Amino acid sequence: MTHSTNSDEYFRCALPVENGSAQIRIGRRSLEAQVQEASIDGFTVLVQASNAAKLSLGRPWILVHDESTLEVHAQWFFHAEDGNVQIGLRRLRDLTRPPMIGGWMPSFVSRHRGVEASGGSLMFVSAVLLAVLSLALPGIGDVLGTSGRIQQGIASLAGGIRSFMP
Repeated sequence: MTHSTNSDEYFRCALPVENGSAQIRIGRRSLEAQVQEASIDGFTVLVQASNAAKLSLGRPWILVHDESTLEVHAQWFFHAEDGNVQIGLRRLRDLTRPPMIGGWMPSFVSRHRGVEASGGSLMFVSAVLLAVLSLALPGIGDVLGTSGRIQQGIASLAGGIRSFMP
């Protein structure tokens, strides 16, 4: 493990070749890359020299690796003797979409929601509303004695709302 007092140096973890497959996206172009090392602040990637010539500098790139999408900035280039180019990428921000939280609606109807949103509360409110409405029905509500009271409560609520309307 590398330990340094310089804040620019972090422990770099080497990645096995089978776990290093990645893509670098610049605008609409996409290049295959191999992530060799990862750290808290960035990555070292390997690109074929023919692909390195297609890289444009001056704006951030998108690195897609290991189910993550990250905005990165090229810091340094090293042309190796084997014809490949090593690139040091600094991590700018994480663009990975948060996981979709399952709700009560089918996936083709529901929108993408963050982790803080949940369909559980909607299901609870729906169940309580269904229970109150079933107690207000003349058949069940008359047997239990709740129908008249609930209907009176709904009528007074509707009357109160109408009183606020011009």
